[in-house]
Amino acid sequence: MSFIEFEKRTRDTPMQMNVPHSHEYYELYFLRKGERSLFVESAMFSVPENTFFAIPPYLLHKTEGSAYERININLSPDLLGPSQQAFLQQVGKCGLQMNNETGDLIFRLLDKGVELQLRNASDRQENQLILSKAILLLLSEQTAAPLRAVSAVTAGKQESDVLKIVFYLNTHFRGPLSLERLSREYFLSKATLCGKFRRVMHCSIMEYVAGLRLTKAKQLLRYSDKRIEEISEECGYSSPNYFGLIFKKEVGLSPLNFRKSR
Repeated sequence: MSFIEFEKRTRDTPMQMNVPHSHEYYELYFLRKGERSLFVESAMFSVPENTFFAIPPYLLHKTEGSAYERININLSPDLLGPSQQAFLQQVGKCGLQMNNETGDLIFRLLDKGVELQLRNASDRQENQLILSKAILLLLSEQTAAPLRAVSAVTAGKQESDVLKIVFYLNTHFRGPLSLERLSREYFLSKATLCGKFRRVMHCSIMEYVAGLRLTKAKQLLRYSDKRIEEISEECGYSSPNYFGLIFKKEVGLSPLNFRKSR
C-alpha cells in the first residue's frame, strides 16, 4: 500500500536513539536547526543544520546529538521513479548540505507539506507527492557539499574500533556470533569489547545483531520468494521455529502473515 507523510519534530534537549532501527520506506531527513550525529550501517556522519539525508528502506540507522528541529518525508518506494530512487540511493551514502537559497525554498515547501499533513484533506497524499518530487528536483539540481563519513582517520580510537566491529557484524551476521569470537577477533576482553560498543552505539552487541537479522529477514520476506526456512538460515537464526517466535514477538505477525501483507 502506497504511503507518504510529512513529519516535523522539535526538541529543546539532547536526544539519542538507543538501538539502530530501519523502515520499509524511504526516510528523507531534513535538519533545519541543530547538529546531529547520524549512524547508517557502518558509517557515522556529523550532520550540520541545513542538511538533507536520504535513508533507503531496510537500512539500519539512528541519530543522536543536541537540541534540533527537523522535518522528515516518509514515503514508500513505489511512489518514486527509477531516477529518483537512484538519486536517493546515492545521497544515502553521503548526504547533502544545502546552500542557503535552496535550503530556504525547500523548507518552505516542507512546511507546506506539514500543513497538509495536519489538515489531512482527501487530496493530501496527492499534493504531498507533488511537493516531494519538486523538492527532489531542487536537490538534484543544486551544487551541494557532500558530508564526510567519520572514518578510521577522522574518528577517535574508540569510535574507529567500534565501526570496525559494526562492519564485521554487518558482514558476518548470517553465521554464528558470540562475544568470545569477537573478543578473539579484535584482541579485546569481553568486558572492554562490550563497554566500547555500548558507549558508541548505546546498545549491546547482541541487541544490534538482533536488529540487523530482523531487518534483513523483513527485506527478504518482502522482496524475495525464498522459503521461510531459507530466510531463517540466511539471516542467522538457529531454526525456523526460533525465527518464527522472535519475528512474531518483535513485529506482531508471523513471517508468513508478514509476507502476505505485502
